[in-house]
Amino acid sequence: MPNHASTTHNPTSPSPWGEEMGCVERVRRALHFGTPDRMPLVFRSDRARSDIIGVGYGPPRGWVAPEPDVDEWGNRWANIIGSGLGQIVYEPLAEPGDLDGFVFPDPHAPGRFDDLERDMAVWSGRYTSAGLGLSGFTRLMALRGYLNLMCDLHWEPAFVRDMAARVFAWEAEVIAEYARRGIHGIWLADDLGTEHGTMMHPDTWREFLLPHYAAQARQVHALGMDYLLHSCGDVWDIIPDLIDLGFDLLNLEQPLLFSTPTQDGIDRLAETFGGRVCFCTNVDSQRTLISGTRAQVIAEAEYIVRALARPEGGLIPLADCGQDQRIVPLGNIAAMAETFWRLAHAQRSGASGR
Repeated sequence: MPNHASTTHNPTSPSPWGEEMGCVERVRRALHFGTPDRMPLVFRSDRARSDIIGVGYGPPRGWVAPEPDVDEWGNRWANIIGSGLGQIVYEPLAEPGDLDGFVFPDPHAPGRFDDLERDMAVWSGRYTSAGLGLSGFTRLMALRGYLNLMCDLHWEPAFVRDMAARVFAWEAEVIAEYARRGIHGIWLADDLGTEHGTMMHPDTWREFLLPHYAAQARQVHALGMDYLLHSCGDVWDIIPDLIDLGFDLLNLEQPLLFSTPTQDGIDRLAETFGGRVCFCTNVDSQRTLISGTRAQVIAEAEYIVRALARPEGGLIPLADCGQDQRIVPLGNIAAMAETFWRLAHAQRSGASGR
């Protein structure tokens, strides 16, 4: 295997590893069980190795924050000490009545897609997935605050429905802009789970949110794009809903969270949902990747492929999940990346690699 730390290929090549099948076709075949030449791979911090390139919108050209650490939506952010991760410390909708006076960012503002267009030109030939920033339910939490929103679901349901309709309508405008620029997939970053189940009762999710995601899926598919979801946490109880409403990929980065006393979480995903949706996962990001040995990381990466990958598709490993190196040992990230790389390219060569 080559030393990819010094890779110097031309990023505009549609097949950077000399492969016959291009990245776009490979990813779409994996998503839709059409038998790719190998598993596609996602590298968040090494785009040169990634079949999928993540892009997104930005602030308008010339936009200046009204106050330090305040974004376009009026959220104030602070870093969690020692982690490098952002945390919202101020939400703009202090009361439900504030919604009518709230001004949403202009989704069509000049300059909003400049960086995206530059990225697409540089990485022509790769499968491009575009994000919506904080999306859907996560955007509702950002606007109102988690505790307030949970109370609103019971005490102010009309307000929640109104706010959700406005947020998803805003996202529909951005999705249309993405389609006009030739994006291949919409990748939501929308955490719906905790360590012990969904953030709300599944029936509440179905009442307030599922119809919006279903409508969004219809829009995305009608525009010729794929519908992709990242969610942290234990979303087991709504995975059937996520599949049925139209998600083409579920990026679940804590597969061992789905374990039961009698069944490993990876096996449980494969047995219950294998073949019904394409999964994107890494070695468990809160367990093995943080506290496991190098050998354990390699073994789990190999097991993920054995359990979830099928010749016709169904798995896109997240080979380099870009964790903060102060939390995740660098050696474990490297071991995971090289294992997924080896297994993907062994598939292409016809070797078992397992």
